[in-house]
Amino acid sequence: FTLNGIEYTLKKVHTAENPDDTIKITQNVDSVFDSIKLFVDEYNKLVDKFTEAISEKYDRNFPPLSKDQKEALTEKEIEKWEDKAKTGILRNDPILSKILSDMRMALVDTVEGTGINLSSIGISSRSYLDRGRLTIDEDRLKEAIRQKLDEVKNLFINQSETVPEYTRELTASERSARYKEQGLLFRISDIVEDYISTIRDKDGRKGILLEKAGIEGELSEFENSLAKSIRSYDVKINEFMVKLAQKEEKYYRQFAELEKFMNRMNSQMDWLVSQITVMNQGYR
Repeated sequence: FTLNGIEYTLKKVHTAENPDDTIKITQNVDSVFDSIKLFVDEYNKLVDKFTEAISEKYDRNFPPLSKDQKEALTEKEIEKWEDKAKTGILRNDPILSKILSDMRMALVDTVEGTGINLSSIGISSRSYLDRGRLTIDEDRLKEAIRQKLDEVKNLFINQSETVPEYTRELTASERSARYKEQGLLFRISDIVEDYISTIRDKDGRKGILLEKAGIEGELSEFENSLAKSIRSYDVKINEFMVKLAQKEEKYYRQFAELEKFMNRMNSQMDWLVSQITVMNQGYR
């Protein structure tokens, strides 16, 4: 049976012959360890995905296809080409780099009132080559869970008393107070919320990434910074095409006039030559 969140399993019936039976409670270290390990594994997957996108090299042998080039290829060939053309498209992207940096700092900075950090309980990056991936020292972590369960719990899931609710409209001082008091899981959650929130703030803005690129199948797919930039470039291209057509027309008119003048000059030259020939014959 379960009482006050603790599961009891009775091994024998209490009798008068056993008056000193006691109930002993021990922490389920493995369960807590497995939860923390799951968090670390998922965090490392996220780091790997970000790192791969930021460091992927651009293949200059596969520039975007023009309309004429697409017409000369099959759909499968176009798909393969465009997959290659997309490699390295997020290389050194400032937004992704900032998210990764923010998450790393969130895990390193101390959580007020806990007296511990990830490193002190056996979770750390081995070297800069890991690019922020975390490694668990199983023995140290399990020992920390046994000896300091409350501190370990608060390190991950402590909730801010000063600013218990998070919104993207918090002031700088409110954000700072919440950040210092929040456990690591809530810190990561707040960071992610800043970037992918689908809820608009008082200025009508969604998360930073949604404002930048939008979500497929939603209004933001067409109303985002990249889409607006593309439309702006399309307008500029059309304006330049109009100017180019006007320039071409201007030069064609000039060339036509020049050709008329050249023909007139050639006619005059022919007349002069003929006159000189007649004069030479007269002198003979």
